[in-house]
Amino acid sequence: MKISSSFHNIDSNQSYQSFKGVPPNPKYIPEIIGNIGKVAGEYINTPEQKLFLATAALMFQPLIDLKYAKEDQKEDAAIKSASKAMAGGFTGVLIRAVFLKITDHFIGFQKHNKLNKLFFPDTAIRLKEVRPEIAKLRMKQYSRTLGTLFAVLFMILFSNSHIDVPLTSDLQDLISGVVKDKKSWLTSLNDVKNNRCKKIVDWFKHKKDIFNKIKHKTKGIINVISEDTPQIQNKESKT
Repeated sequence: MKISSSFHNIDSNQSYQSFKGVPPNPKYIPEIIGNIGKVAGEYINTPEQKLFLATAALMFQPLIDLKYAKEDQKEDAAIKSASKAMAGGFTGVLIRAVFLKITDHFIGFQKHNKLNKLFFPDTAIRLKEVRPEIAKLRMKQYSRTLGTLFAVLFMILFSNSHIDVPLTSDLQDLISGVVKDKKSWLTSLNDVKNNRCKKIVDWFKHKKDIFNKIKHKTKGIINVISEDTPQIQNKESKT
């Protein structure tokens, strides 16, 4: 029997009375499962899912590394796994939540703009006039899907390499300074901050050097062209 069809067969006047040691009436199990699914679908989105996955990874992966990694690499492997779980969980939850808010704000159910017409199917827009409650639910689900898709694309193209990797490295240095070098959290954090600031400054210096080289070569090309131009004009005037 389908779960959905079981809802109509349950007497709404009966309660879920049960006693200690007595299991719930199997008659109500389909409705209980349906209610759990309804609550999960309403309140658990991709940010919450990513948070659960990151929490599980943070709880179990370092323990697995401490048990099964090579003897001389156990500590480093566990620290790296913990750092990756924390960095990936933080950025994943934050980016997903932000993109879900963005899509809901710009192409939500009540919006009437070009983005709304571009991303939402015509059937959903037409359904809004006939069955607004059903249309609102479907468009909300569609908006969540779009937000998740945009978030995944953003993470693939930008955040994984420009946010996750540096953050993982900094967390790894922070935890390693405390666990391996026996520093205090404040001292290790200060060292990580100074190291990251130095890397940022070096990055800007590198970009500035590249820009100066391009600028210098451009000026050289312009000078060569400007020196050759009068000669060409003089030759044309003589002829």
